Amino acid sequence: MRNVPALARTIEHGLLAAPGVTRASASPLTGNVLVFHEAETSVPELAQRIGALLRGEIKVESDDDASLRPWHAMDADDVAEALGTSRLRGLSNKECRQRLLSDGANTIPSLQRRSDWSIFVEQFQGLPVALLAGAAMLSLATGGLLEAGAILAVVGMNAAIGFGVERRTEQTISQLGGAGTKTARVIRSGNEIEVPTPKMVAGDLMVLRRGSVVPADGRLLRADMLMTSEAALTGESQPVEKSARPLADRNVPLADRSNMVYRGTVVTGGSGTALVVATGRHTEMGRVQRLVGAAIPPETPSMRQMRELGQQLVWVTLGATGVIFATGLLRGLALLQLVRSSLAVAVAAVPEGLPMVATTTLALGVEKMRQQGILVRRLEAIETLASVNVICFDKTGTLTHGTMSLDQVAIGNRSWRSRDGILVEADGPAREDGESPLARLLSIVSLCSDAKVLPSDQRSEISGSSTETALVEAALANGMDVAKLRLDHPRRAVQHRTESYRFMVSHHDAPSGSLIAMKGSPAEVLARCKWELGSAGARELLTPDRRSQIEALNHRLAERGLRVLAAAYLESDEPVERREQDAPEMEVANLVWLGLAGLSDPVRPGLRGVMAKLHRAGIHIVMLTGDQRCTAQTIGHEVGLSGTAALEVVDGAELDQLGSVELVCTARRAHAFARVTPSQKLRIVTALQHSGAVVAMIGDGINDSPALRAANVGIAIGRNEESAAREVADIFLANDDLGGLPVAIACGRATYVNIRKALHYILSTNTSEILLVLAATAAGVGEVLTPVQLLWINLVSDVLPGIGLAMGEPDPDIMDNAPNAADESILDRADFNRLAREAGLITAGASGAALLGAARYGAGSSQGSTMTFGSLVTGQLLHALTYANDGSPGRVGPPSSNRALLGIVGGSLLLQVLAMLVPGLRRILGVAPIGASDVAAMIAGGVLPYLANGRRLLKGKEPTSDMRMSSRAPDAASGEELPEPAAEQSVERTGAAPGPSVGASSRPIAADVLKIRKSRA
Repeated sequence: MRNVPALARTIEHGLLAAPGVTRASASPLTGNVLVFHEAETSVPELAQRIGALLRGEIKVESDDDASLRPWHAMDADDVAEALGTSRLRGLSNKECRQRLLSDGANTIPSLQRRSDWSIFVEQFQGLPVALLAGAAMLSLATGGLLEAGAILAVVGMNAAIGFGVERRTEQTISQLGGAGTKTARVIRSGNEIEVPTPKMVAGDLMVLRRGSVVPADGRLLRADMLMTSEAALTGESQPVEKSARPLADRNVPLADRSNMVYRGTVVTGGSGTALVVATGRHTEMGRVQRLVGAAIPPETPSMRQMRELGQQLVWVTLGATGVIFATGLLRGLALLQLVRSSLAVAVAAVPEGLPMVATTTLALGVEKMRQQGILVRRLEAIETLASVNVICFDKTGTLTHGTMSLDQVAIGNRSWRSRDGILVEADGPAREDGESPLARLLSIVSLCSDAKVLPSDQRSEISGSSTETALVEAALANGMDVAKLRLDHPRRAVQHRTESYRFMVSHHDAPSGSLIAMKGSPAEVLARCKWELGSAGARELLTPDRRSQIEALNHRLAERGLRVLAAAYLESDEPVERREQDAPEMEVANLVWLGLAGLSDPVRPGLRGVMAKLHRAGIHIVMLTGDQRCTAQTIGHEVGLSGTAALEVVDGAELDQLGSVELVCTARRAHAFARVTPSQKLRIVTALQHSGAVVAMIGDGINDSPALRAANVGIAIGRNEESAAREVADIFLANDDLGGLPVAIACGRATYVNIRKALHYILSTNTSEILLVLAATAAGVGEVLTPVQLLWINLVSDVLPGIGLAMGEPDPDIMDNAPNAADESILDRADFNRLAREAGLITAGASGAALLGAARYGAGSSQGSTMTFGSLVTGQLLHALTYANDGSPGRVGPPSSNRALLGIVGGSLLLQVLAMLVPGLRRILGVAPIGASDVAAMIAGGVLPYLANGRRLLKGKEPTSDMRMSSRAPDAASGEELPEPAAEQSVERTGAAPGPSVGASSRPIAADVLKIRKSRA
C-alpha cells in the first residue's frame, strides 16, 4: 500500500462498507491503517477484509459508479439490466451474499460521538491553561513545590468542572432515542421474504406498503397510488405522489424525481415495488451525512477571544519578568532573590482564576438552561449565543409540527376555522349538531378514507396517510363516532386516487339504501357534481356563477398554503351494485357538492411572540424550507417572520445561478428560502457567515445536519428517531418548545456579561499585583509578597469573587439590547485604560501599607509583608463590589441583587482574617503578628482605593465596555436595508469577518469597532 494512494483509498472505502466501522484512514506514506469501529465489531473479520481488499477479492465502487447513475431517466428494463437483476424474481440468495460481501452492509456510519477522553482532553486546551502549566513547571524547577501544587490544583478543578458538565449533557442526549433493528420486505428468487435492513443489496426487489420506512434508495417498477413523505430528506412537508414512468430530464431536482424512493422516507399511502439502486453510505441520506462530516464547525467568539487574551498574557508575563530581572541586576540583587522575584511576577501575571471562573460561569449558565429543558453539550456554545445576530429556522418539524391538521372548512357561504382542534364558525355555535352540513362533510371524508381507527386505553389511535389521518382526527375531535359511522355504512367498493383520476370514491351500504362518498382534487370533484348542499341543508342546482365562486375560493385557500380537498356525495334508495373492492375507474356523476377542506401543517403555538422577541433583540430571522414559495410566504406571514418589513422569499432554483458575492447579498436581505436542498442550506449558512454574521441554525432532521454543523451554534429540536440533527447540534431543545429559544439567548447574553465582568475584575486585580511587585523591586524594599501569598490572593480574592460575579442576575432588558459584536476584542483600548487606573489605585493603597511597614520594621520584614498582604486582599475583595450592580460595572455601593457575591466577599474576608490568626495558616503564608495601628493602616490601604474607584465611576465620566455593550438594539424587523459587504474585506470562516453584522448595522458598538479597526490599519 505504500506509495499507492489509489490502493489506500480502496481500503478506506472498503472498510467503511463493513458493518460497525465508523471511520477508516489508510496512509500511503506509512502503510498503516487506522480503523474506528463499534465495540462488538470483530477485529479478525476486519483484518480478513483488509486482506481481501489488498488481494482484489472485494471490488469497491467509487462514488462515480452505480450510485450516481441517472436511474430516474432510465427505462425499468434498462435499470434491471444495469443492476444484474430480475424485475419479477429479484436476486438469488447466493448473489445477495456475494454482493453483501463486496458492497458492504446497508448501513450509514453513525456520526462520531464525543468520547469521555476527548471531552476531558478539551478542558486543557487554550493558552491560559498552558500558562498555568508553565508557571507550575517553573515553580517546581525553583523548589516551590507548594506553589506548583496549588497551581496544578486550580487547573485540575477547572478541568473537573468542565468535564462533569459536558459529560452529563452528552449522556442525556445519547439516551434520547435510537431505533432498534429494522426489517424490510424483498422478493428474492421469486419469493417475498423479510430480511434485516442491513443485509439489503443493490439489485434487491423491494416491496413497499403503507406505513413502511423505505430501507434503501430505489427505482420504482410499480406504483399503485403510492405516496411518500420525504420531509426527512428534502424538507417537503406534503406527501409526494409517485409514478413508475421514466423522466425525460436527467437533471431534474431530487425532490421532483417522482419515480425514485429514498432511504429514510416513509410510505404514507398506496403500495409498489422498486429495485434497490444504492445502499448504505451511497444513498442520498448517506451523502447528506458525508456533508455533515465535511462541514467544519467555526471557532466560537469565546475561543478566539481567549486565544488572543492568552497571547497577550504571554507577552505581559515575559515583559514583566524581564523588567523585574533587569531592575534587580541594576540594583545588584542576588541571583536567587532575582529568581524568586521573577517567579512572583510570573505567578502574579498569570490569572490562575481565569479559566476556572470562565468555566464555572458557563457551567452555571448550562445548569440554568437545563432547568428550562435546554441541553447544552459544549460550554462555549452558550456564550456564542450572545453574539448570534442571524437565526436560520428549518420549517417542517421545527416551525411547524411536521403533521397535517384540518385548518378550515368552507360549505356554501359559511366557513369554519379550527381552534384547538374544534371547528368553529365566526357567527355560529361552538359545535354543530349531527345533521349540519359540517357534520355531513366530516362523515363523508371519514367514510371515503383508508385511515384505520385503532381503539386505545386513552384515546383512539389513527393509522394512515397524514392527510386522511388529519381528516379523521378532526371528525373525532368534533364529536363524531367514526367507528360507529363506518359500522353503519360498510364499504362495498372503492376506487383509489390515481394519476388520471385525482380523487378517491367509495360505495357504501346505508340504512336507507346506498351512499357514494368522494374526496379529492377540487377541480376533479366539482366536474362530477350537478348539485350543491346549501347552507340550510337543502340540495340546490350548481350554476356556472356558483362554480366560478367555488373555484375562486379554492384559489384563495391554496394561496394561504393550505392543501385543499373537496368532498361530494350521492344518496340512493337502491343498494350498492356488487363489484370488486378495488374496482378501477368507477363512473360517478351528478353528485352533490359538499364543500372544501383546507389542511395545513400547523405552526407551533406562540411562534409570533417568539419572533417578536427575536426581532426586538436585533436578530435577523431566515426560514429554510423544501416547500413551495407560496407555502413559505404563508408560514412567514403567520409567524411574523419579517416583522413589520415586507417578506422576501427566494426560490432554491435561483440559488444555483448566483455567484458567491451575489449569494451573500441575497442571504443578507431574504427572510425565507423555498425549495432548498440540504447542500443549499449549508451554502446559505456559510454565505451568511461570510457576510460577517454569527449564525444559529435550528432544525430537526438529517437534511438540516450539514447546516447545523457549519453554523456558529447548531440547535436541534424534536424527539423523533432520526437523531442525526441532535448528534451534531451544540444545543438541544429537549422540551420540544421553541419558546425556550429567547430564554437560551438571554441566558447566553447574561453569561457573556458575567464572564466579561469577572474577566475585567480578575485582570484589574492581577495587574495590581504586578504593579506592586514592580514598585517594590524598583523602590528596593525587598520581597513584599511571596509566591505562596500571591497564590492565596489569586484564589481567595480572584477566583471566589469572580464566581460570585458569575452568579449575578441578568439585566431584565437584556433582550432589548443588540447582539454582541463577534469580532470585538474582549479588551479594547478603553478597557485597558480603565483597568490600569483601577489597578493603580489598588496598588497605591497596598504600596502605602508596604512603605509604612518598611519604615517601621525595615525593608523585607515579615511584618511589612503582612501589612502589604492584608491591604491588597482587602482592596481587591472590595473592588469586586464595583462590578456587582445589576450587570452594570461602574456603580458603587452594596449590590442589591447579587446576594451570592455579598456572601462570597464576606466569606473571603473571613478567610483572610483566619489566615492572619490561625498559626498553621500563618506559618504556610509567612504572616507575622502586627499591632492595632498596623491593622488600621492595612485596612485603610484596602478601603481607600475602593472609595476612590467608586467616586470616580459615580461621576459617569468613564463608560465601561459593558455599558457600551448595552446599547439599544435596532428592531431587526424594521425593514432597514442592510449594508452590503465590502468586496475588499477579507472573510474569515469563523463567522467574525470584518463586515458589519446583519441586523446590527446601526449599533454604536459596531461603529466603535470599525473606528478602532481603521485606526489600527
